[in-house]
Amino acid sequence: MLDQLNMSPDGGLITTQTATPSIGTSAKEPGNESVTVEVVISEPRLSSWGSQFGHVALIVDETAYSRASARYFTTGTNDYLHRNGYRNSVGYVIRVSQKEKDTIRTELEHRVQLFAADPKSHEYSLLDNSCSSNVVDVLRTVGIVAHDPRWLALGMISPADIVTGLNHSKRVARKIEYPKTR
Repeated sequence: MLDQLNMSPDGGLITTQTATPSIGTSAKEPGNESVTVEVVISEPRLSSWGSQFGHVALIVDETAYSRASARYFTTGTNDYLHRNGYRNSVGYVIRVSQKEKDTIRTELEHRVQLFAADPKSHEYSLLDNSCSSNVVDVLRTVGIVAHDPRWLALGMISPADIVTGLNHSKRVARKIEYPKTR
């Protein structure tokens, strides 16, 4: 607490004023205010269009958002991991604030709605509307750089580019291995 002395022009003391209130002067424990989202990156599958480079999805509050070649797909986390159980995957758990998480979820929901309203105008493209580019674009809305933009080949972002970017990110809290289950 800091006391401030107020003096009159002749040098006499008028009042003592407290500049810092006395409420809450004890040390506070640091709070855990960060929450997480997860980026799941799956290995390539040569027999699937768009998946020959791998696949990327974002998980927010147990909902997986996945830009597949035919549609923007949402499902529960366990269902998503089961559907991709034919290949190995790695989850990158990313620390975000609650506000960032809300922004990410809102942007993902917006993208799902845009596709549902007009699929022809939002068709899949390896160059600018793929699983990878969607994840990178959504994370960019909250200032998270998920790839190294210096190495873009023809503007295309691959799952491997995101692996490289996230392996250098200080936002990654941990990695989770999801081995093949079938």
